[in-house]
Amino acid sequence: MASLPASVRICQGLAITASSFLAGTLYTMSTIAVPTILAGQTNPSLLVSHWNSMFRAGSKVGPTLVALGAVNYLYAAWGAYNSAYDTRVWKGFAAAGLSTMAVAPYTVMFLASTNSALLAQATKTTLSEAQVRGLVEQWAFLNLLRSGIPIVSTALGLYGALG
Repeated sequence: MASLPASVRICQGLAITASSFLAGTLYTMSTIAVPTILAGQTNPSLLVSHWNSMFRAGSKVGPTLVALGAVNYLYAAWGAYNSAYDTRVWKGFAAAGLSTMAVAPYTVMFLASTNSALLAQATKTTLSEAQVRGLVEQWAFLNLLRSGIPIVSTALGLYGALG
């Protein structure tokens, strides 16, 4: 069996790092940031404003980590395939790359309506505190589920790297 080129090994490391950072970012938003935003806050405008700040920061980091992870996993899969390496390795990296990209359709299918509802409140809050709180809690739950996608990607990437 041939050994993997250094470029593939570097891409493995970058991809695993990116998907684990993405998982940690998404998980932290739901388990630390949102509870902090909701703690003792009763003003719906402030709830939306704080959620919006967190959302905007995450929307800058998340897509970059998805792209970095997916591209590097897929390059690692291609490199392992072309190196006549164990098929489990390139298939593991290919699966990791595809699962990393799954964050985007998950976001569109499950989070878009909640995001839209909360973003609409950013300019003029028309919902009650309970309604806004409910939307933020719903967003946190759906986002927590979304964090599982890059956790799976990281596990697949580690499987491929340790193969």
